[in-house]
Amino acid sequence: MGLAVPAGRFERAILHGRPTMWRKLAKCYPPQLELVCLFLLVLTFYLVLSDYSALPDTIPIHFDAGGNPDGWSGKSSIFIFPALSAFIYLLFTSFNIWFAVTKDPKRLINLPGKWKAALTAEQTEELRVFMNRCLLLLKLLIQGLAAYGTYITIEIAWERASGLGAPWFLFTVAVLILAGFMIWKSFRITRTARQALIGRQ
Repeated sequence: MGLAVPAGRFERAILHGRPTMWRKLAKCYPPQLELVCLFLLVLTFYLVLSDYSALPDTIPIHFDAGGNPDGWSGKSSIFIFPALSAFIYLLFTSFNIWFAVTKDPKRLINLPGKWKAALTAEQTEELRVFMNRCLLLLKLLIQGLAAYGTYITIEIAWERASGLGAPWFLFTVAVLILAGFMIWKSFRITRTARQALIGRQ
């Protein structure tokens, strides 16, 4: 006989409908994943603050196509990474919440007006869930990129690395692939609505 695992306080709050925002987010993705994003944000700040006083006076700020540093600046430039990570976290989290709680997600979907008007309630909800999941993944990837960028910049400044390395390019390619997939999947979901609209013309 299996054992039932008691739900934690976070899960119970969602199941009992408190707060509504988290319950709506839970329809799109497990809200606990936001903790991963928060961890990456804190990690980026930690990497900067823990090494800042000992950093060399100049650090790399620009890289060529091969990932090799070809531009340098004062060490205060390292704060670009945590600033970017914080901006991405706040911006994308705002969009995640907005998409989850809005009563009319059509107005947040970047499609021609006629296409949006032809969407059924089911297609609109499918788009809401899909876009919210993709925004979360983009947030994770970009914050991961910022955390790695902070780490590798410090390593290069200390001459423990000579370039950005494969992870930087893997993160970048993953972001581009996900962005392309978002566009393709969005058009695929709306295809039925577009076909119905053409049939009525």
